[in-house]
Amino acid sequence: MNKWALNLIASVLALLFIFPLIWMLLVSLKPDGTNVYQLTDWVNWADLTLDNYRKVITESNILRWTWNSTVIGAVTTLLSILLSSLAAFAFSKLPFKSRGLFFVLIVSGLLIPTEAILIPLYETTLHLGLIDSNWAIILPGLTNPIGILLLKQFMDGVPKDYIEAAQIDGSRNFRLWWNICLPLTKSAMVSVGIFYFILSWNNFLWPYLSITSEENMILSAGLPTFLSNNTMSLNMIMTASGIAAIPTIVVFAVLQRHIVQGVAMSGVKG
Repeated sequence: MNKWALNLIASVLALLFIFPLIWMLLVSLKPDGTNVYQLTDWVNWADLTLDNYRKVITESNILRWTWNSTVIGAVTTLLSILLSSLAAFAFSKLPFKSRGLFFVLIVSGLLIPTEAILIPLYETTLHLGLIDSNWAIILPGLTNPIGILLLKQFMDGVPKDYIEAAQIDGSRNFRLWWNICLPLTKSAMVSVGIFYFILSWNNFLWPYLSITSEENMILSAGLPTFLSNNTMSLNMIMTASGIAAIPTIVVFAVLQRHIVQGVAMSGVKG
């Protein structure tokens, strides 16, 4: 297929994906009660206003929810990268009995749907007194084995000569991980970190069940609560959705290359 045909197809697909975002933005900037259903409404910018944004920000906890999502996502990402890289280093570079069995058991966690463990997870969180706290969301988020699987693939590519040379110099396991494996897998860790952050940001079901107070909700769980209270106002719904989309759009624009790399990592062998 010619290059111009591929570019044309890509442009059409891009327009199809960006069309809902443009419609959402226009509806959010229109006065409450005004819809954008006709072409004349699209090109009529005379009545654009920011009143909807002021109303949503002042009459809801959307900024608080955004802050909670950011904090929980950042903490979950940092701790997950740390634990995943340590586990990946152990499975990749440290010989111990039943290493293959333990690795299979951990990776098999990907086969268990979240819905299957909601009841025992809720009971455990309740007995630990973590319900309606940030740790109720952070701690279960650290058990995702996808980071271990991906980072192990990259650590398998670290030459054994580097490890053996460092061991001859007296380096122990922690130093091997810190001084050799981490620097050589830095790009992979950035991609895995973005992947973890996206999973945390989009997490809905468990935060919706474990957080009971409105001020402690994250954005993915708080937004449906706001939408259910404003079902008759399409403008307010689109305004709240636009505010919620801004952080993800900014993150994608800044880290686009790493996000694409992270998506492609699942098919890379070490």
